[in-house]
Order: sequence, then C-alpha cells, then structure tokens
Amino acid sequence: MSNEKLDILIEGMNELRLVVHALMDRQDELDAKMDALTMEVHQLKADVAVLKQDVAELKQDVAVLKQDVAELKQDVAELKQDVAMLKQDVAELKEGQDRHERILETLALRALEWNNFRLDFIRKSS
Repeated sequence: MSNEKLDILIEGMNELRLVVHALMDRQDELDAKMDALTMEVHQLKADVAVLKQDVAELKQDVAVLKQDVAELKQDVAELKQDVAMLKQDVAELKEGQDRHERILETLALRALEWNNFRLDFIRKSS
C-alpha cells in the first residue's frame, strides 16, 4: 500500500474517531437528560401521591361538611317549629291579656257602681 492510501485511511479513521467521540458525547448528554427526566418523573409520582392524599382528605372534609349542613338544616327546621310555637303562644297570651283587661274594666265599672250604690244607700239612710 502506498503512503497516499495510508494517509487517506488514517484521515478516514480520524474522521470516524471524531464522529464516534461526537456520538459518545451526544450519548452522554442524552443519558444525563434521561437521568434528569427520570428524577422528574419520580418527583412527579411523589407529587401525585401527595395530591391523591390531599384529595382523599378533601373528600373526607366534604363528607363532614355535608353531614354538618344536614345537621344545621335539621336545627333550622326545629328552630322554625319553635318560632311557630312561640308565635302561637304569644298570640294566646295577647288574647288572654285582652280578656283580663276586659274583666278588669268590668270589675272597675261594677266597683264604681257598687260604690255609687253604697253612697246612695248611706245618704238615704242618714
């Protein structure tokens, strides 16, 4: 083989060596990116697990809130019944008070009549 052919072969081998080094460097970069992505995926999985836990807790909180709302609705219904009963009681008290006032007026009139009758009787007797 001639020197010229050897030089061409050496030059080709050098070019191939550069290409292989470039490919190896690129592979190292890809490996680093893959490792970074793998770490991000693991972090995302951990975040998803935390989010799932948070969602589960929120569901429990919502269930408790629903129960509290149901109890509050029951309490409101009972309070409405109590208010209705109180209104009825107040109305009955007002009616009783009106009756008592009429009775007192009647008694006052009868007392005046009795007093007048007594005074007339005393005058006529004296």
